[in-house]
Amino acid sequence: MRTMIRNATRLMFGLAVAATAACGGGSDATAPSGPPSPPAGGRVPGGYNLTQVRTLGNLGGGGSGLPVTFVDGGGNQLVFQSGTLIMGSDGAFDLTVESTYQGSSVSLRDYGHYEVAGANITFHSDRSTPRLSTGTISGNTMTAKSQFGGIPFEIDLVK
Repeated sequence: MRTMIRNATRLMFGLAVAATAACGGGSDATAPSGPPSPPAGGRVPGGYNLTQVRTLGNLGGGGSGLPVTFVDGGGNQLVFQSGTLIMGSDGAFDLTVESTYQGSSVSLRDYGHYEVAGANITFHSDRSTPRLSTGTISGNTMTAKSQFGGIPFEIDLVK
């Protein structure tokens, strides 16, 4: 009888050790990975307002704040009026920028999903002509690389 109890105790202990090892508890490479975690306790999700646009291309004009006007070599004007970026807690993003091109109103949009690694953000657009590519976040300010009309820009957004 003692032998059966001893064997049963050893079996239960062995099963408990195996179950604990299988469940893990740390950052085991074999553990399933979930969606990337936002930095600093989930501060990425929320609404952001466009506050600054800088050209990384060959355009004239610019300045600080909005509205801001850029002019190409042919004298065509692109004016950024306002913009919003919604970063969902589910990893979705939606960007809308209101602008005018040669006096006509134009809404520039992008949407898709994003990934966060530390302070870095990578945007994965669902559009065939993505506007956002990468960005960084510091506090309530996000800086992102964008593209409008084939011209690269850097934009600042504040939560």
